[in-house]
Amino acid sequence: MNGSKLDLFSKNGILVPKDVTPFQAFSGKGMTFQLQSYDWNGCACVSQLTMRAFFGLMKMDTLICTPYAKDMPLLSYDYISALGRHTLMVEVYDTLVSPVDLSSMLTVKDNYQDLKDKPTKPAWYDSLKLPPTVCKVGNGTRLSAMATEMISAYLDIFASARDIDRRAKTSRNSAYVEGLIHDGPTFKVVSKMIGAESAKTLFRRFLFGTEQA
Repeated sequence: MNGSKLDLFSKNGILVPKDVTPFQAFSGKGMTFQLQSYDWNGCACVSQLTMRAFFGLMKMDTLICTPYAKDMPLLSYDYISALGRHTLMVEVYDTLVSPVDLSSMLTVKDNYQDLKDKPTKPAWYDSLKLPPTVCKVGNGTRLSAMATEMISAYLDIFASARDIDRRAKTSRNSAYVEGLIHDGPTFKVVSKMIGAESAKTLFRRFLFGTEQA
């Protein structure tokens, strides 16, 4: 399901694949991960991480867009399917230098109020979440449609986003990523599988692109 979301980026620009060796596939504790990472249009790192567990009974597809040359918020998409239950998370994080009008994403959010909200555990990064952020459960087809519309609205805004100094933008992005490394549930899981230093490289270089090879 996540592959179609990556297609939204390929339809709106050029995805240049990165050599993600040795992180293209890794596993542990009953989970198997596969990674792809791209430079998108020379202005953002776009990564895709898929996870399968419990013999395929649990699946998670993640897509992250970390802009570094345009003043846009960081976008994180997760779709989780487990034992017939479906969860969608579209998180929009404030890594902005200047405010951006995200009203079109809010319109999409409003159009799917029939889908049930899922409470999330409090986390340090909650203060960075912008209003379009959602966590929904329900019908898989409806959730996928919502995700497509949310990401499409994000890309429409991206098309007219202002250029930004890469150093200033990377500083904002890095603050968020280093926070995840210090206190993030996914980092803790991955670091137990591949080691803390390798996990740091994975996060900085390939998932978010805040560090260059």
